[in-house]
Amino acid sequence: MFRDEMSAQAKPSLNGMAEEVLAKGRRARRARTAKIASTVLVAVGLVGAGVAVPALAGGSHPAVADPGAVAKSASPTRPGTQTAPAGGAHVVPATAILTTVTSPAAYIPQPAGPKAPTSSGAVLAELLKLLPPGATSNYSFFGGLGAQTYFDGASGLGMIRLSVFQGSLNPAACTSAVPSDMTRTCSTLPGGANVLTTRISDNCIEPLVIDVDHGDGTVVEIDVATCLTWNGHSNPPTQMAITAAQALQIAANPAWGARQMAAALVRDGDRRFADLPGNVHTGGSTGAEHIGTGTGHPGGSTGTAHIGTSAGS
Repeated sequence: MFRDEMSAQAKPSLNGMAEEVLAKGRRARRARTAKIASTVLVAVGLVGAGVAVPALAGGSHPAVADPGAVAKSASPTRPGTQTAPAGGAHVVPATAILTTVTSPAAYIPQPAGPKAPTSSGAVLAELLKLLPPGATSNYSFFGGLGAQTYFDGASGLGMIRLSVFQGSLNPAACTSAVPSDMTRTCSTLPGGANVLTTRISDNCIEPLVIDVDHGDGTVVEIDVATCLTWNGHSNPPTQMAITAAQALQIAANPAWGARQMAAALVRDGDRRFADLPGNVHTGGSTGAEHIGTGTGHPGGSTGTAHIGTSAGS
């Protein structure tokens, strides 16, 4: 009688349920992958297998202190854009892009002069110094040696985030499959610095992410967003505040260092942003976890996961 009764009932609609579950599972897997970004993922021998790729075209960056120290654009060598494979691409987790293996070479050496342990304040001060002409606002620190600013320049108001990490780029990130909403392109600057450019179509915080391996244990990541931080209701949409070429040149500037930066810059940054919470120095907190979308709400100002997490939750 029970079976007869249940058979007579209308079946519930499952329209869209499978897609929604898969999307949530993909975001969860990518978030878990992000949390091991600083783990050694490959043997040291793989470092020599990095894929070098097409350069970002672009002109001179008007605010870089030493434009001759890095290339105006990456040099094309062994093209290698990595996109999701056909069939089941939606379940592919993103490979973490950071490894604790330290490259012995300094591809982008820092200028000579007195140094001090790198601080979040120094990172923010240097980022503001390297931006093109325009107005900045909404400063914050997050994720260790990470800094955020809104920038209102030639392209209008937008958000930019930059972090400095200890370690090296993971060469496996250039050859591994990626989720269907992501592409990764690897390239090499003339001095030997590896560059990883990531684009995530469904993440307004990280639609464009550029990582530059300076060598000697320093990786610099810059995020150019197409929305602002979470305001309690949404992430207000914006345009990218700077171009990919400008972002690359900022991330490849010789001033950056995961362990130390110019002593005068550190003092200036710590003084200027003394009232901004979250300022840390190398040694107290290394910022080993990669930045990404904020925890709790997409685009929150506190980023703790590496790129690849989704802002669509």
